[in-house]
Amino acid sequence: MEQKRPTVAVVMATYNGAKYIKEQLDSILAQRYPIQEIIIQDDGSTDDTLAIVRDYASRYPHIHLFQNEQNKGFNLNFITAFQRASADLICISDQDDIWFSDKIEKQVEAIGTQYAACCSDHFRDEVYQYPCTYRRNPQNTFESQIFTSHIPGHCLMVRTSFLKGITNWDKHIPYDWWIVINSHFHGGLVKAPYPLNWYRPYAESVATKHRAKYQRHASNPTWQPYLYGWADYSSLQQRELWQKFYGYIHEQTTGNPAFALVHQLTGLMLKKNVWSLLRLCWLCMKHTDLVHGKKHPNRFMARLRGFFYPQIWAYSTTNFDY
Repeated sequence: MEQKRPTVAVVMATYNGAKYIKEQLDSILAQRYPIQEIIIQDDGSTDDTLAIVRDYASRYPHIHLFQNEQNKGFNLNFITAFQRASADLICISDQDDIWFSDKIEKQVEAIGTQYAACCSDHFRDEVYQYPCTYRRNPQNTFESQIFTSHIPGHCLMVRTSFLKGITNWDKHIPYDWWIVINSHFHGGLVKAPYPLNWYRPYAESVATKHRAKYQRHASNPTWQPYLYGWADYSSLQQRELWQKFYGYIHEQTTGNPAFALVHQLTGLMLKKNVWSLLRLCWLCMKHTDLVHGKKHPNRFMARLRGFFYPQIWAYSTTNFDY
């Protein structure tokens, strides 16, 4: 007997996306895998986004538009929109990318019946032109993911039962980072080893504006993180959100041999003393391929950067500024 294929919902959060949303909707509607529902939740757009979506919904009955009564911000907008899905799997969509026609098909194949979530590569060429060339390969080890959100939401497919089982959302923690972290505790995260969409880089995007608003230092540093990153790391440790985030991971990894290194790393990140930071640096250097997520061709430089990775990361991160 042929096994029933899982149903898929696409969830998109919108806000003033009129300029590019048609291209994204067209690429979603061109998917080879059937889509049960396309859920679009708008966060108070003042441009033509709503008119465009209503036009599409009038022609495609599986498109469902919802409007927030008050602006929630993109993070909470996504979190609440997820609850509306009824399909087996949720494919997360930005309002301004372009999906390749096999995106959902390849991710359904990869996630199978076991995994909580699936991620994939993507392209970031300045201008969309097929074939694209600037391929981004998100780091896919748990050890690297505790430091930053390497895997953006537009690269994720998530099992709906897992997603709705997350009850400890925090609007100040990026929703996609929280999904990735929790996926390791509920079936794991698998990677579909293909670039399956094009991410549109432009100055008005939510991610770009967020970085511009909260970035504290030079955007293309060289030696600066090795010097100033120590103070940045110490400053981040004082934040309540830091303690909540790493305290949660540390607790969830207790007693699980598969997460022993993550447990050790987060335990040191919770301690506010120089000795613990130096031990953290040493562990990052020792396990640089896991922490950095990929091998560096120059092993000396890899070890050096591994030792200073907490400072390099603290210097540039804006993940605790939502």
